[in-house]
Amino acid sequence: MKIALSAGHTPFRQGGETGMISEYGLTMVIIGDLVFRLQKAGHEAWIIGADSNLEQIKRINELDADCGLELHFNSHTGDKLNGTEVLHAGSEKGMLLAECVQKALVDRLGTKDLGIRLGHFQGNVTKPIIEMLKDTNCPFIVPEPLFLSNIFDLSRLDPAGIAIALFDGLITYFSRLKP
Repeated sequence: MKIALSAGHTPFRQGGETGMISEYGLTMVIIGDLVFRLQKAGHEAWIIGADSNLEQIKRINELDADCGLELHFNSHTGDKLNGTEVLHAGSEKGMLLAECVQKALVDRLGTKDLGIRLGHFQGNVTKPIIEMLKDTNCPFIVPEPLFLSNIFDLSRLDPAGIAIALFDGLITYFSRLKP
């Protein structure tokens, strides 16, 4: 299978932070680990760089990827929100991919299951990531394994474990596709 992977945010827009951990730095480490695992298992996996979303979408579509994901972490000004969620675009395959990855992340991390969520066509959503979900030609998801702003979730932060869970979720997805 061909998988397009992206680390959320950019070196210039780091995303959420907790202490010395930036969302971008964390996602880069995990995505690098995931690429290694997927390639070792015989899959084609690419990291789609920190270009604009439109450039990333163009590259994903040119690669003719079978699926893709952009890893993010949630954060909130309050410290009460916690858990794992995966955003998807609503297609049958996108929902299946989101379900497989969501289950693998929750099982591995022991976080609260916030479920899979439709990531676009919600009038009040203005996140740029929505373009990635709706404009790629393949099933594409945005996993958010935990809240960097929540102490309970932070106690479960395990970059290698997250890479393994993403890998397991992708492999389960591939096995459940109808021939």
